[in-house]
Amino acid sequence: MLQLVNEGFVARAVDHDEMICETLVEWYSRRISLRDVSVSVRDGVAILRGRVTTNRDRALAIELAIDAGADDVQDELTLNWPLAA
Repeated sequence: MLQLVNEGFVARAVDHDEMICETLVEWYSRRISLRDVSVSVRDGVAILRGRVTTNRDRALAIELAIDAGADDVQDELTLNWPLAA
């Protein structure tokens, strides 16, 4: 499925995978705890890579990927506990 996106005066076709990826990049950039997460999407499957500091952040990243329209999520996130001060 292709969706037309209006960028100013230029319309371009965006496929479903690209739309999911762009949405997730925007959503993750708004959350400090998810800024180290990178995402790619292939055939509707969101692939998450990077570091998170809690299992709650991992669950949030996965939930947002599904909310963005991913059919499935491949979790390759690394859990890094923050250093104590």
